[in-house]
Amino acid sequence: MTGKFSLCNALNNCFHPITKLIILMIIIGITMVFVKNSHAMGANNKPDEKRLYMYNSSELSAFFEDIGYQDFGHNMVISRNSDGTALRFLNTEKKKILIAKCDGSITIIDSPGYQTWLNDADQPVVWLTSSGNKVNANYANGMSEKRPFSPSCGPDPSGKYFMKDAPEKLCYTTIYSAERPNVPLIEVNLCGEEKLFVKDKKIYLLGKRHVADNVFVSEVRIFQEKGQLLEQVDSIVVPRPNESALMFHPADFCPWNDEILYLNAHDFPARSVWYSFDMKTRQMNKVGKMSIWGGHAFYLQCDIIKKVIEMKKRK
Repeated sequence: MTGKFSLCNALNNCFHPITKLIILMIIIGITMVFVKNSHAMGANNKPDEKRLYMYNSSELSAFFEDIGYQDFGHNMVISRNSDGTALRFLNTEKKKILIAKCDGSITIIDSPGYQTWLNDADQPVVWLTSSGNKVNANYANGMSEKRPFSPSCGPDPSGKYFMKDAPEKLCYTTIYSAERPNVPLIEVNLCGEEKLFVKDKKIYLLGKRHVADNVFVSEVRIFQEKGQLLEQVDSIVVPRPNESALMFHPADFCPWNDEILYLNAHDFPARSVWYSFDMKTRQMNKVGKMSIWGGHAFYLQCDIIKKVIEMKKRK
C-alpha cells in the first residue's frame, strides 16, 4: 500500500472525532507557545542604539512580571518622551503612571485623571476626568473644559502642543499651546487618528485630508512659530502601500531623522504591517508585520525594557 502520510490522514483514520479535536487543540497550543517564544523580548532589538523598538503584548506582560508589577500591565496607555529616553505606562484603572528610562530606573507617579499626558519633566500637562457621562479636559494652568479632543489626539511627546478635534463629521484640527489652552494657534484641514510632534523648532501634524466622499489621503503638515501663532511651511502627501477599507495611521515620528512609522491595519488572521516613510526621499519601506499578540513600536535611544530588567537583576 502506497501513499503520502499526513497528519490529517492519521487523525481521520485512527481517532474518534472528539479525540481528534483534542489533539488539534494541543497542536495549536504548542504552535502558539513556539511562536510566542520565537518573539522573545529583545530578540530583534539591540540595547544601546537609537532605533525603532517593537514590543508585543506578551513581552510587555512578561516585563511587568519580571519587575514585580504583574497587576500593572492591564488597561494601559503607552507613550514616550520627546527624545526617546523614557517610556510611560499609564494604568487607566489604577490612575498610576510607571516611567521607565534608558538608565534602567523606574518611577511611579499618580495620574490626576484616567488618561494623562506628561511633559519631558514628567509633569502632567493635560488629563481627562469623568463624572457620570461628562468628560472634562484639565490643563496645568488650572483651566478645565468639556473634552475637546479624542483620547488619540493628545499632546506631542514633549507636552508643548496639543490638538482639539472639530465637531463630528467635520474634518479639521486646531493646534494649541499647553500653556495657553484657550488660544488657537492654527486651524488645519486634517483629521482622523492624528499625531503631533515637535522637532528642531518645527511642529509636525500627521493626519488625513478629505478629498472626496469617503476618500482621504494621509498627509504631513509642517509648521513653525510666527509670533504668537503657527505658520505652515510645508506639506507632504504620504502614499498608502495598498488600498484597504481599514486604517492606515501614523504611530511614531523619529526624533533624530525624518522618518515616520505607520501601521497598515489588516483583519485577522492577516497581520497588520509596520511601514516607515522617509520624508526626504518620499519612500515607503516595509518594516515588518505586527506580532499576532498585538503590540507597540517606538523610536527609542535604547531598549528601555531590557535596560530596566537588567538593572532590576543587578539590584
